[in-house]
Amino acid sequence: MIKKCGKITGYVISAGILAACAQTADLQATATGKDQAAPSSLAQFTDIPVPAGATMNMERSLILGQRETWIGRLVFTTSLDAQQAFAFFGREMPGFGWREITQVRARTSILTFTRNNRAATIQIDATTLGGAAVDFTVSPTRADTAGPAMR
Repeated sequence: MIKKCGKITGYVISAGILAACAQTADLQATATGKDQAAPSSLAQFTDIPVPAGATMNMERSLILGQRETWIGRLVFTTSLDAQQAFAFFGREMPGFGWREITQVRARTSILTFTRNNRAATIQIDATTLGGAAVDFTVSPTRADTAGPAMR
């Protein structure tokens, strides 16, 4: 009885992993032109660094606009662990013209950058099976940098 339960659990876990894989797209493959028809083409993300081999979660990503004016949320996983991903973005974002505003290292780490009239917030979480999950959100900044008047 225990063996059968173990096998059934194994099948259920395998099915869950396969289902999760079906909802992602390999960002590295689209970047190198291997999958020209994929909607997750990295050609639209010319203003941010993406770790090699990153896999986009199509269901959770929402991108509006294109090239260097896009806004929205890009969600992907990477084989880099959370600490490596944190270091990767901290090191690579300035090379794309982003200026660091703040960083928080914790169980869920967050980096915030600005570039021209946009702000980027990068949330990094460790994943159960290794690697990291990245929620990369880009939004427009306010036109007036002083903010609302205090009353």
